[in-house]
Formats: sequence, structure tokens, C-alpha cells
Amino acid sequence: MRNIYKMFFMSGSFFALTGSLACPVMAADKELLDILLANQSITQEQYDQLMTKEELTAADADEIIVTFGGGSGLHVSSADGAYEVEIGGRLHLDYVQHEHIPEMGTLPVNGSHTRRARLELNGILAEHWGWASEMDFAGNQVKLKDVKMGYEAENFSLYAGHQKQPYSLSLEMSSNDIPWTERSIDNSIVAELTDRAIGLRLETSGTNWFFAGGIFGEELDSGTQGDESSAVMGRFVYAPVINDDIVVHLGIRGAFRKSGDNAIYRGRDETTDWSNLSIVDTGTLNDIDQASMYGPEFAVAFGPLTVLGEYSNVDLDRRLNADLSFNSWHIGAALSLTGDSRVNAYRIGAGEFKDVRAKQEFDPARNQWGGFEVQARFASVDLNDGAFTGGSEEVFNAGLNWYLNRNIRFLFDWAHIVDTDESNTIRLYAPGMNFYTLRAQYNY
Repeated sequence: MRNIYKMFFMSGSFFALTGSLACPVMAADKELLDILLANQSITQEQYDQLMTKEELTAADADEIIVTFGGGSGLHVSSADGAYEVEIGGRLHLDYVQHEHIPEMGTLPVNGSHTRRARLELNGILAEHWGWASEMDFAGNQVKLKDVKMGYEAENFSLYAGHQKQPYSLSLEMSSNDIPWTERSIDNSIVAELTDRAIGLRLETSGTNWFFAGGIFGEELDSGTQGDESSAVMGRFVYAPVINDDIVVHLGIRGAFRKSGDNAIYRGRDETTDWSNLSIVDTGTLNDIDQASMYGPEFAVAFGPLTVLGEYSNVDLDRRLNADLSFNSWHIGAALSLTGDSRVNAYRIGAGEFKDVRAKQEFDPARNQWGGFEVQARFASVDLNDGAFTGGSEEVFNAGLNWYLNRNIRFLFDWAHIVDTDESNTIRLYAPGMNFYTLRAQYNY
């Protein structure tokens, strides 16, 4: 933990110093022109012309532009934008507390935890060639997330490397941007099959539509011995309404994964990322021949209200035992109490919502307290099929989010296990259990 904090402190200090040196190019010239304009030595028209000429001169000279702040971290680019480098990151610090239910037999882990500690680098080479690298240092371990390079053009990109597989809105949205501390339990049936993997990903979009698809192998640290599995998947989004007041998002996706020599699957949730308590769990199924996944998604953002929902189905073809079919879904809503909106955070070119920006950033001296948002979500997962019992579960979440500015937010989340099938000791005593998560989040 100490090493992580030290790393972020040192990098943050470096970024702040660099940002303070990133004065506007030609700042002295601008001050002189301002004085001449104030003394009426030049007209406003002459002032504008001189400023334009100075900007063009800087561009022609391949001036390097350095900025820091907002949501883009440290950004260095050539004046023509053909070459760019951006350094960013995120730090998510959690405190988790579960109700104590000794009859369950398996007691969850409580306490503080570094959920994410990431350093992100990306850039552009020769105008159209993009690259990205993202590393996570949570738990004092280094795990590579994105390592990719590709070609970008207007409304089109093609990337090769270790990256997200396109499957659903909640999985595509960044953990910095979702209204909850964690994605809901319904993702537990697809996460193992649709997480990051090495492959080729294509994206393209129009005014009201978006498509992402690709072919993939397995994740970098899968540990597969022998031939790896392979997958093809795609996600299509149609947004019939996109304007300043409302966004309507409709999507459908599908995926097919053929198993390799390591033919395993395990669907399970965990009350929190590190609690070591799973309410539903299929156990390790090591005879999977292939898996098919599909489902719809929707979202509506109207003023301060956002509503989102998804459904997923997984069909498992097995080599030695009966085939299995699981399903899950969730529906959730987030309501801003301070008039902030996700409407302007929607990006059809990515098929997702980005970060919420509070209308008033936290500044007590000006009687500004940031943005406040309440959220609620109901989710269900069913890992039972015939005689096979992986368990079923329903969970309700509610919470309060506080956005201090574009980079900092605090989240409080209450989770309540509504019901289970009570098919083992854990699920027998789980209904009615509550657990709480408090997160401090910083991203740049």
C-alpha cells in the first residue's frame, strides 16, 4: 500500500509541476497586445488578426503544446495534433463492512482496500496510429489491462492487442463513470468469458448508431496450457434520440467462444471484489466445449435522471455432462439532486456514457458544494438449470454519490440481498444480509 501511495504522490507532483509550466504559448506577446488594446493603440480587429497570426506561426513551427487538468491528465501534443501523448490514472480506495452472520459458515472480509490503482498511457503517432497501455497496481501487484495499438480514422478504428471485448454497456463503461461502486451481480455469468483478451477489435459509428466487434483469444495471464480458446463477438447500438434534453440508447450483443485445451468455466459473484464470499457459484466446470452469449440493453437519460438495464443469457455446451443455460438481468437508475445530467456525457462514437460533470464544483468559499446523485439498482442472477444448482440471487443496491469536481468523487453504496434459492448453507442465511461500501475516487 505504501508503495502505491508513494507512486501516486510522486507522479501527481510531477504532473502538477509540469502543468504549472504549461503556460500558454506566446503569453508575453498576448500581455503586450492586451496593453496596446487597452490603450487604444490598436483596434480590436487588429488585435484579433495579430493573435491569429501568432497562433499560425506557433503551429508552423511545430510548437509543443502541454496541458494538464480536466479529465485528460497530462497531455502533450504537436501543434498540428499529429502526435500526442497522454498520461492519466485512477485511484479507488474502498472501505467495506458486512453484517456478521456466523451461521453462513464463510465469513466475508471487511476493512479498507485499494480497489484500483492504475497508470494509463496512450497517444497518437503520425495522425492516425493510436496506442494505449494501462497497468493496475492494486494489491501491490502489477496487472496489465490494455496493451494495444491500431489505426484510427473518422468514425472508425481497428486495434490489435490486449483490450476489452465488446459485450455490454455496463462492461464497456469505465469504472470511473458507472453510478455504482461495482457492476451488478448479473455480470458474473459473462465476466469470465467477456473480460479483456488478446485480439482484434473494430469500431465504427454514424450519427445514431455504433458497432464494435472482433475476434479474441484469452487474457494475458490466463495460464492456459495447450491451445487457447477463441471467440467472436459483436455489439450494436442504435440511439433513435440524441439531443440536448434526452438520449435513448438501445443495444443488442452476441458472443460465441470455442474452448481450447483449458475448457473451464466458473460463474460466481462476490459481495465485493475481495470479500471472498460468493453467494452463487457454479464451481469449476472443466468440460466446456463452447459457450454462446446474447442479450439486449437499454438506457434513457432525461435531464437529471438516467435509467439503465441489461439482460444476459449464457448457453454452455459440455463434452461429458448435460448442457447448461444461465440467465441474469439488472435495472438501475441514477438521479442528480443538483441538476447535473448524463445527457451531455453520452458518446455515440463509443456507445456509452462518459463522466458526469457537476455544474458547480466544490468550492466552499463560493458556497458551492459539488454535485449530488442518488442511485438504486435491482439485479438477479440464476445459475440453476435442471438438476444443476449453482444458485440464484437477487440484490438491491442504493446509495449516494458526491461529485466534487471532474476528477474526484465519493460513493456510498448499500447492498441488500433480497432473496436466494436457499440451496446451500450460505444461500440459506444470505437473504436479508446487508453490506456497505464507501469509496474515495480520484482519476485524472
